[in-house]
Amino acid sequence: MSLVLPRTKWPRSDREMWEALCREAGPLDDPGGLAHLRQTSRNTLEVRYGRWIKWLSDTDPKALLAPPPERATMLRLQSWLEGLNHTKPMSRLMFVDGVLRVLREFAPEQDWTVQRRLLAGLKRAAGRGDPARKNGRILCSAVLLAAGLRHAGLYADEAVTPLERLKRQRDGTMIALLSVLPIRRRSFCELALGQSVHVSATQIMISLAPDMTKTGVPWEVIVPGQVEPVLRHYINEVRPALLARGGQSHNVLWVGKKGEIMTPNYIGSRVGKLTLQMTGIRVPPHFFRDAAATTLARSSAQSARLIRPVLAHSGFKTAERHYIHAQTIDAGRDYASLIKRLKGDRP
Repeated sequence: MSLVLPRTKWPRSDREMWEALCREAGPLDDPGGLAHLRQTSRNTLEVRYGRWIKWLSDTDPKALLAPPPERATMLRLQSWLEGLNHTKPMSRLMFVDGVLRVLREFAPEQDWTVQRRLLAGLKRAAGRGDPARKNGRILCSAVLLAAGLRHAGLYADEAVTPLERLKRQRDGTMIALLSVLPIRRRSFCELALGQSVHVSATQIMISLAPDMTKTGVPWEVIVPGQVEPVLRHYINEVRPALLARGGQSHNVLWVGKKGEIMTPNYIGSRVGKLTLQMTGIRVPPHFFRDAAATTLARSSAQSARLIRPVLAHSGFKTAERHYIHAQTIDAGRDYASLIKRLKGDRP
């Protein structure tokens, strides 16, 4: 049974609230409080709010008779959190934060002081998520690049069927491109020829419009020379062959074995499976961003300054964090080398 109540089944007051929040600006009206968000962000908030409504309908249906902002009392929120104890702290934070964001936008004049205190406590408990999930999984970008190029080259040449060779060339190209241009998974899956991928006789340019980046800032880069040949081969030879197998015709860059558009979940799973096969470590698409940041930070202080533009971040916190992390790794290795030398001097 679904834990999320679809919007079509929400109480009328909630549906009207949502429509008002998402309403675009008119000639005489201001936009709704959520109208400025991209559709993907609104979809996320809708799911989180739908989970809240589902929980209320199952545990406290009378509460649904009250106006939406009045339901989010501390007692109910704390009771909901008890029901979310099986989830991780970061998940609990995201659920409650999503609900309160919707309600605060709808009723900004209401006093939300105690709810904000609850959120602050959840943020402290969540920290930055579970850092252990990345332990040992952040490889050097050069390792990932070599693995992708090998998969698209020598490994593809060893394929026993034409289809398998095409798939290996495609998969290797995806991993090689991610290693040098660690685009967020959603944007990576939405790449399209003639729109965000521009091919000329001398170069291939990736150009992300504001609605394709998390920060809403356009991002543009020329594909580096190490990857440009395999990407060009994929675009000119591999992709058309896959499209022809299924009689498909569209401009989305990454396609399946019959030319169908590959979904974000499939690409994420595929990249993780292949990196595990190639390197012994499962590296999902988002970890390529960590790999790039750590690789740059460990190269030099000057290279660390590239983290922000490479990852299309609006601030410097991520760059600083990875720089400190890389310094810690290097310091640990230097210390270990020193201890080894000192031990070698003793009988």
